[in-house]
Amino acid sequence: MTPGRARTAAAGSPFKPSKLVMAGAPRVLALALVGASAMLAGLTGAAADIYVMESSVPGMRVGARLTDNDSLSLPAGGQIRAVLPTGKTQTIRGPFSGKVADLTKGMESNESLMGPVRKILETGGSRETSSGGTRSVGAKAQAPRGFSLVEVPAWVTGKVCVLKGGNVALARQSAAGAERAMLVDAKTFERAQVTWEAGQATTAWPQTLKLQPDATYQVLVQDREGRDVTLRFLDKAPDEDDMLVELHKLGCAHQLETWLRERLKG
Repeated sequence: MTPGRARTAAAGSPFKPSKLVMAGAPRVLALALVGASAMLAGLTGAAADIYVMESSVPGMRVGARLTDNDSLSLPAGGQIRAVLPTGKTQTIRGPFSGKVADLTKGMESNESLMGPVRKILETGGSRETSSGGTRSVGAKAQAPRGFSLVEVPAWVTGKVCVLKGGNVALARQSAAGAERAMLVDAKTFERAQVTWEAGQATTAWPQTLKLQPDATYQVLVQDREGRDVTLRFLDKAPDEDDMLVELHKLGCAHQLETWLRERLKG
């Protein structure tokens, strides 16, 4: 066979597909279409899920997952707050009766956000699992610190969102005993020391160490593992319904979990 004939074998050549191959082609195509349809259906179903974050309705538990095929019925005076597929939250007040699909119609799922949110909602929230470690900067860990946009948790490695122009403080998990920490700008190597007095859980960010957006600071405490904290600045506090989306966009995983866990507890 000449090179020219080899190049044209796919069209007008003496080499033809066998009858067996031709007979099987529609079946292969049909199976491929069925598989693709199933995948799309699965994606659509996942995208339509909502999760109950707060509830005043008996029998509607916090953390419940509702798919687009589920019906939702709320009595007068009852309400739930749900995390939508986009990561935004929405309060739905009774009386209400309808399909979940009516609430999520046209929405696309933000899966990079909904993955960790789903895990927190389904388990009720874990303590500091996304914070890069749990070791306290205090002698003994106490109740977890609440959600804040001005406190920098000294026991966390990762990104922390703070309000631009806010009175930023460095927080520790325990207020037992006096303790000191060294803060170091990882880029300029400028440093400053801070002190927690006995009974204090927070101490003001040192004026001698300028807060810089997207800067990383090392938190060093004697005999403890150092932490690297990157600050992300917010011009203003996000609206409640947008909080998860904004915290996720800036990578502030610890605060996202803390904010959500507080609301699961009511």
